Amino acid sequence: MFTVESDLSAVSNAPARPGFSSLIKHKIGKLHNARKRLSSRSKSSPALMLLDSPLSRATPKRQKSILQEIPTCQTILDLSALKGNDLVRASRSLIATLFGPLKDDEALRLDRVSGAMTNAVFFVTIGTHKRMLLRVYGVGCDQILDRNKELDWLSRLSQLDIGPKLLGIFGNGRFEEYLPSTTLSRQDIRQPALSGQIASRMHQLHSIVETFPPAETEALEVWANIDKWYAALTTELAPVLKSKNTKWKTQLEALDLVQLGHDIQKCKRVCRDSPTVFAHNDLQYGNILKINGTEELVVIDFEYAGYNPRAVDIANHFCEWMYDYHSDDSATMHLDQYPSLEEQCLFLASYLATGKDNVLVTELQKEVDLWKMACHLFWGLWGLVQASQSEIDFDYFYYSMQRIDEFRASLGK
Repeated sequence: MFTVESDLSAVSNAPARPGFSSLIKHKIGKLHNARKRLSSRSKSSPALMLLDSPLSRATPKRQKSILQEIPTCQTILDLSALKGNDLVRASRSLIATLFGPLKDDEALRLDRVSGAMTNAVFFVTIGTHKRMLLRVYGVGCDQILDRNKELDWLSRLSQLDIGPKLLGIFGNGRFEEYLPSTTLSRQDIRQPALSGQIASRMHQLHSIVETFPPAETEALEVWANIDKWYAALTTELAPVLKSKNTKWKTQLEALDLVQLGHDIQKCKRVCRDSPTVFAHNDLQYGNILKINGTEELVVIDFEYAGYNPRAVDIANHFCEWMYDYHSDDSATMHLDQYPSLEEQCLFLASYLATGKDNVLVTELQKEVDLWKMACHLFWGLWGLVQASQSEIDFDYFYYSMQRIDEFRASLGK
């Protein structure tokens, strides 16, 4: 974990604003009060945590106004150039621009969070107790993510009091509410009781589609991204990858990108008949928090969220059981760790018990098993895009090759 502290004074040419302490304390206080009210309602009806909100029928104009209320600037934090105290000094100035200057005697501490594979994430501590989260977008993320779409979803989720609140936006990142909590581990998600809670939370998220239904022309995230990443790979990114590593060049030629295109079309024909929901699309253990004191599970990091078949979101969660992102071989897929049929059915039973879906557990299990290949394809292509540009210490290419191998194995069954 990267840690650096500083008591440097902030420098800002921004117009005077209320001090950071009073502004953030007021904002966070309102958020926590709303969360408490919502949590008390959810005890009798979990679905209320997501859907029983006076803002749930808010118009796009209201969504836009929520984003307009968030402090915003165009400052860029260049992590390739800013290190140590230089990064702290730049962060302090950025905080002053967005929220108002810190007091001279308030130290600023940054603790880098390990395990993040798209962005650089830091815990920010002001003084001895004020905390928030700093998220700096990864290099080349425009190839991976639609930030405008992500912010639109964060606005909608804020209306429903879901997840950490958005506090401030800057040129290549944002500040989010810090939730006193424990991040789940790969062992936690295998525990039957917790697995059932995750399933219930997933179903509640999926139910958001009833509040914010997709437009008739809305594309499913899984196919939209697969098409976008495959097109980028076959035009500009394959030459980049081949030039970066001679072994990659050999493996890419063996992969046969032309044949992969045919495989993608076959996958689209095979994968069908799964209801469209609002899906998180990246529900790995690192994106699930257990709130201190209440044991409530909160899902975070909605970067890949959007409309998708329900089976994609469930299958993706099952696939995440196979990874240990905090080990020396974090990119390795451990096939023996995929949930057993019994573990799958326990999860799916909890999922179905949360709603009123007219489907048997065995039928849903087959649906999820079918769509698993689309998850492997999605993340396989994602890994190749990341390998071409990301500066994060993760073996994206190796990860990608394993996912594509599994995709083809499933497609051939």
